[in-house]
Amino acid sequence: MRQSILFVLALALVLPVQADDTTSTIELSTEHCLNTHDSTAGMLECFTRAEQDWDTELNRVYKALQSKLKPAGQDALKQAQRAWITQRDKEFELINAIHGQMDGTMWIAVMASKRNDVVKARAEALQAYIDLMVEGGR
Repeated sequence: MRQSILFVLALALVLPVQADDTTSTIELSTEHCLNTHDSTAGMLECFTRAEQDWDTELNRVYKALQSKLKPAGQDALKQAQRAWITQRDKEFELINAIHGQMDGTMWIAVMASKRNDVVKARAEALQAYIDLMVEGGR
């Protein structure tokens, strides 16, 4: 069972990701960490670090997008981000509740991976807006 979960987690990390250097760096760092830490505690550390790295990237991308927007767009982004933070916190509660019911410590690492995915997805979504603006000449 543990091998299957490790395989699924590893597969999620190596699937095609955005070509951005930061994305690649975070993914490679997480993959390397998981390859060197096969205990539940080690995997938890890897995913916790990845979530922190994605949060840092999210803040960087947010600021970059904010700088490209006109005042109305800046306000819309600010409001959307506030709503996303509320949604993120609720999603984290759900993830924690579901995985908290599971038997076995391995689910703690899976829970951390899912939390990481939430933050990563938001960072990538904001980056996609920047990419769209660049392609559109903004």
